[in-house]
Amino acid sequence: MPQTWLIVGATRGIGLEFTSQLLSLGYIVLATARAPATTPSVHSGNASNLWSLTGTPNGHNLTILECDVSDEASIKDFTERIRKLGRKGCVLEKGIIDVMVLNAGVMEYPNRISEISFQAFSHHLNTNTIGPLLTASSLLTLSSLPPLTLPSVPPNPDVPLSPFLPSVPINIHTLVFMSSDSGSTALFRSHEDGFGAYAASKAALNQGLRHLAAELQRKGVRDGSKAPVVLAIHPGEVATDMAANVNFEWEVEGIISPEESVRCMLKVVGEKGWGGVDEGGNVSRQGRGEQGEAYFWTWEGRRYPW
Repeated sequence: MPQTWLIVGATRGIGLEFTSQLLSLGYIVLATARAPATTPSVHSGNASNLWSLTGTPNGHNLTILECDVSDEASIKDFTERIRKLGRKGCVLEKGIIDVMVLNAGVMEYPNRISEISFQAFSHHLNTNTIGPLLTASSLLTLSSLPPLTLPSVPPNPDVPLSPFLPSVPINIHTLVFMSSDSGSTALFRSHEDGFGAYAASKAALNQGLRHLAAELQRKGVRDGSKAPVVLAIHPGEVATDMAANVNFEWEVEGIISPEESVRCMLKVVGEKGWGGVDEGGNVSRQGRGEQGEAYFWTWEGRRYPW
């Protein structure tokens, strides 16, 4: 049975490449764009790249949804749309999202702490930290849906019953957050002049997802259920349009393509994710850390210091 993946932030770069490679593997893919998802003809720019994948051999496996992680109302609406996909006959009727990738992010260079505006700093934090964490948190609530309350009046035979069909609980097995080596506090990269707000947002993301993993583990112990696996991954120095036409004041070494980055990260998720040979890092931790703790990995599968 093909896996089901949810890619949040899929209109360009790593997110788009994830969607493309997953479709080529025959997987079911839910992918998000910030622009309204209607028809390909109304889109231009980055969103059109995502829509173009519907014309590929496995394009029928792609569902495009709207989500802006920097907007609370958009996150709530997105969660409701995912819930509805858990109805009978819909893409999530089995109630499983195998992997959710939180890829949405922004990096506006330069973003020096000594120079940045309140608005620009907030933009980095909202998009790179708060939005991804709260999007994950919102969707995790779908694993314990309350019983459906049907209308007390007899149904009208002229009105379809589909709006009242119950949705199944939707469980997310593996949560993958796109982090960065810039967010490591143990290996501070002082030469990255102009990365202050970006690095701070990724460091905050790292701490947030570690707490999320611990909270989910405690909840699983209380409920007698298996907690989702939470992973942070540094995708490498990827050549995407996020940093296109930006002249950094230092040499960026080891640049890789989105194709190589995603191909390697798929292997990491397969090994470290739910059901993998090193699920959650249980083998590689070698007695260090706690059960259910989140770990920070590189695209090559090496542990990276927080």
